[in-house]
Amino acid sequence: MTKAVYRTIIRIVLVSLYAILVMRLVSLAMPHADVFLSITYKILFLFIYLCCFNLNVEGNLYFDRYLNKKLSWFYVPKKRLLIQLSFLFIWSFITIGLPFALWYYANEHRVTNPIKPVFIYISSVVFLMGFIGFTLVTNFFKQWKASLLETEYYKQEKLKADYRVLQNQVNPHFLFNSLNVLISEIKHDPNTAVEFTRKLSKVYRYVLQSKNYDLISLKAELQFIQSFVFLHKVRIGEALQLEVNVSEELLTLQLPPLTLQILVENVIKHNVINEENRMTITIKNDGDATLIVSNTLHIIENVDSTYTGLSNLKKRFELLKKDGFTYGEKEDQFIVTLPLIED
Repeated sequence: MTKAVYRTIIRIVLVSLYAILVMRLVSLAMPHADVFLSITYKILFLFIYLCCFNLNVEGNLYFDRYLNKKLSWFYVPKKRLLIQLSFLFIWSFITIGLPFALWYYANEHRVTNPIKPVFIYISSVVFLMGFIGFTLVTNFFKQWKASLLETEYYKQEKLKADYRVLQNQVNPHFLFNSLNVLISEIKHDPNTAVEFTRKLSKVYRYVLQSKNYDLISLKAELQFIQSFVFLHKVRIGEALQLEVNVSEELLTLQLPPLTLQILVENVIKHNVINEENRMTITIKNDGDATLIVSNTLHIIENVDSTYTGLSNLKKRFELLKKDGFTYGEKEDQFIVTLPLIED
């Protein structure tokens, strides 16, 4: 027996005892109201009553767990509260109100004192609301605490990721390569040297400013990646190509800053790129809010990739409560799927 099944059974037993306690309290308040004509009706009534009570509790708890995945208390508390309360009242009416009403009319008032089941119904709803309310409040504080911890963890992870990216960009190897390319272009093509200097300035400015943002627009990220690829194209040549085909309406959607830089850097680092092995990196949208980044494969032999950058990106999307980040090889392509985030 799994732990989840065991907990469900324990919960059903406890809820059933709670429901019986409610009935006993009503009976103590109405000692002279002998409601049922026979023991058969009493057993049937009790069975339906316990089923409805447990169905109400399990339904509310299931919906609560579902909302934990879709609507966090931390990010959208008002919307979560409105939807949760609406479901609570509607589901309670369906599982408690309707069965008692149907019982009363289906039996053609064959109860000697119809006021007692009405009191049981009202009392059940009141006590059940209290029971469910206590459970939801407890879950709210648990989720709130977990969200605070996750947010703090995300901030720490973002700082680490920003620091790693900054280190990679300003490390001597990258800087010396850029300066050597710049010196060469100053001698042979001054116009390209001027453009190279502008792009290099934009890249460093973007990297330094991105640490102030958790999310940034796709438009800004694409503008940055154009400059970043330009720097490498001056060094590598036309063997490296970037193709962008993204719908205009998606440019306002967001993603973690420097996401595309990590992907492009991986491509350049782990692939042979020359006239014989031309590299095309494609960025396009797939569906309403999904970005596809793909490239041809010319893997450098004897270079093992741990996919650390990709796994870190996946973690960042998970911390943002956004599913859909995937990566892997397919035929002769390496494909990364990015879920874009609305404001």
